[in-house]
Amino acid sequence: MKQYGLFRRYRRMTVLVVVLALMAIVTGCSENDGKVANMQDGVADVTQLSKEEVVKQRAQAHMDALIAMDWKKAYGFFSPATRSLKPLEVYANRMKGGAIIRKSADVEKVECEEELCKVSILLGYLYVGDIAQMRGQEMTSRFQEKWILSEGNWWVSPN
Repeated sequence: MKQYGLFRRYRRMTVLVVVLALMAIVTGCSENDGKVANMQDGVADVTQLSKEEVVKQRAQAHMDALIAMDWKKAYGFFSPATRSLKPLEVYANRMKGGAIIRKSADVEKVECEEELCKVSILLGYLYVGDIAQMRGQEMTSRFQEKWILSEGNWWVSPN
């Protein structure tokens, strides 16, 4: 009888270990799925699109993040090398203290060479800066960004 009780105890422990292991595997897989999806948001799929299309999508997503004031997401469009030089906190503080509030953005044109693209953007914004005569006015402005190919992906250039 003693041996049977010991066997039942080991069997219960074995079942418990197996259940916990399965839960760990399921949890691990679901966490990895989220990480893969997040990484895919930040990495361009260059296999099916032209570089102009990839850069246009990334530039629009970058501008959408700026409009949403999602500084962390916008910061993710800088290359790893740029991010290593400028911490997120410095970038976010600079962006929060700006003289404009971005309202809309339209990537109008993308022109690429080998590893450099010039992106023309039409930006709609509300001026909230120090010039009293302009404060509160909604304006539009065209500007150009540079996007560079580095480490297999396209990144907005900080200058």
